[in-house]
Amino acid sequence: MTKIQELGSSLEKLLSTLKKNREAVPPDVLRTYYRQPYEALLRQIGGTAAAFVKAVLTDRLILNPDIPITEQAAVINQVIADSGMERQMSSCISRTYNSDQLYQMALKLRQKIECALWPYIDLKTCLVFDLDNPETEPVTYNTLTGQILRNGVWANQELDLWGKFLFYPNTRVRPYKISSKEEKEKND
Repeated sequence: MTKIQELGSSLEKLLSTLKKNREAVPPDVLRTYYRQPYEALLRQIGGTAAAFVKAVLTDRLILNPDIPITEQAAVINQVIADSGMERQMSSCISRTYNSDQLYQMALKLRQKIECALWPYIDLKTCLVFDLDNPETEPVTYNTLTGQILRNGVWANQELDLWGKFLFYPNTRVRPYKISSKEEKEKND
């Protein structure tokens, strides 16, 4: 069982308990007489839901190791903030008690994150030339994703890069900001 499945299962159980409590006990009694256990359950649901969404968003998420993680994390955080989905996810849980809907929302958010990270991943897209067979047309390949571009569609296919020439047309000259000290040394 994967971490996502474990968290989803735990969240389902907690949401089932919350639903039963809300159906069996009036809201004012839950908030007064059963206040401490009720609030503890809500905190546990919130923590589990957050861990579940985080697991969906980050499981096998591809990042470019040549770009500072802080830069890529800032992009991820900006996508999350701009999406407005945090509030929608919270509302989804309290209205539907359904972790499957939460999972689908998290997948949509993940797609947005992957799209926002594509410029960083695309830096590792290269043309692979076969030096033993120079007449063949080069293959467009991404070394991070292990995919080739075939008829405009990315497809999983690991390539043996031994004896191949890799040309990276998307490489940035400086993928990150240089410090003023480095700039000074460069100009001297």
